[in-house]
Amino acid sequence: MAGEEDLAQSVVSDVVAETAEDGLERKVTVEVVHKHDGSSVTTWTIIMLVVLGLAGGAWMVFSGGDDGGSILGFGGDGNCDDGIDNDGGGQADQGDPDCYSNPEIWEGYDAGRSETDGGNDPG
Repeated sequence: MAGEEDLAQSVVSDVVAETAEDGLERKVTVEVVHKHDGSSVTTWTIIMLVVLGLAGGAWMVFSGGDDGGSILGFGGDGNCDDGIDNDGGGQADQGDPDCYSNPEIWEGYDAGRSETDGGNDPG
């Protein structure tokens, strides 16, 4: 950086000296250019990592946890293990015939099933 400043100062001094010798009036324009040191790339990288982290966290919250069920009750592989009467049929989970593969004889309970898909609630 110091070398560039010395070179610029030298050029300006030469032009001023030349103008003084000629006795003419000249207009000297100096343009200062600021160069980035690469920090903007680092800043944008950090911003993108934060955005991706937040998007991943939101996806985990709304799509489901490690057990395949949803953290907030949205999405997931099933809702027969959440303790909630999701279809409003009056029964939840093991008490809901929709959670069984054979609801007539209450056989084949599957926590991965959805209470809202079967339509087996009395009604």
